[in-house]
Amino acid sequence: MEWIAFIIAIVSLVLSIWSLKRTGGLDEMKVKVDNLSSLGLTEMKKQVESLSSLGESLREKTADILDRLEKKVRGEEK
Repeated sequence: MEWIAFIIAIVSLVLSIWSLKRTGGLDEMKVKVDNLSSLGLTEMKKQVESLSSLGESLREKTADILDRLEKKVRGEEK
């Protein structure tokens, strides 16, 4: 019974290798991945810059709010 499973596994491996070569192989896949990754990196850089400026704005607003809160609390203590 194990021999039949082994033979089926070998046949499926051969068929998968054959179909990979028929569809363009690994070289074409590498080119597509490189193109997608370079496109994705530029888009990701734009998003990081956008989030960075958003984070800086949020930090400034939070600092202003905390400063006003501190002034109110200290003003009430006096």
